[in-house]
Amino acid sequence: MEKRQQMKRQLLKTILTYVPINGWNQETLDKAALDVFGDSSYGWRLFPKGPLEAIAYWSEELDKQMLDQLPVSEEMRVRDKVTLAVQTRIDLLGPQREAARKTAKCLAFPPNAGEGARLLYQTVNEIWYYAGDISTDYNFYTKRALLSWVYSSTLLFWLRDESPENVKTWQFLDKRIEEVLTLPQIPKKILSTFFSWKSHG
Repeated sequence: MEKRQQMKRQLLKTILTYVPINGWNQETLDKAALDVFGDSSYGWRLFPKGPLEAIAYWSEELDKQMLDQLPVSEEMRVRDKVTLAVQTRIDLLGPQREAARKTAKCLAFPPNAGEGARLLYQTVNEIWYYAGDISTDYNFYTKRALLSWVYSSTLLFWLRDESPENVKTWQFLDKRIEEVLTLPQIPKKILSTFFSWKSHG
């Protein structure tokens, strides 16, 4: 199993060099597989569900890297932990900004929106657990819906940001965090928008 994971990581690295030019499609996976293994069939053998599976794998790897880089501190405020986690997760995309742009575009395509929402939920869920959230009631989904909005809007801002060291993005993030802290509750309609994928299992 570990060998398969190593092969997937190796293939993903090359896939991400093709995505900025070719986008996410089976041809991209096959070309990368041919480069890495000399056999294009590894594109579907390692990611049998196609490009969306490869995107999901990338997202999961980024989540793991984010958690590995975040400091373990009982002294940090929850707000500071959340802010740092969002910043760290987006910073990891820095070397792959154009691939990230193509990924956002791919996941915004209606047939892929459900998977995009699932991956977003997965990321913000990891962030909240890192921050120490243990809620299990309605508040659980409220926090994740709010952070989904914060993360996704900050990511989209970052994709257009040309400021030195992304300073404008982090200012934008601080403002969004401040805004959500002033909201007592989030309407159920917004919750259903963010988590519509859950109704389909």
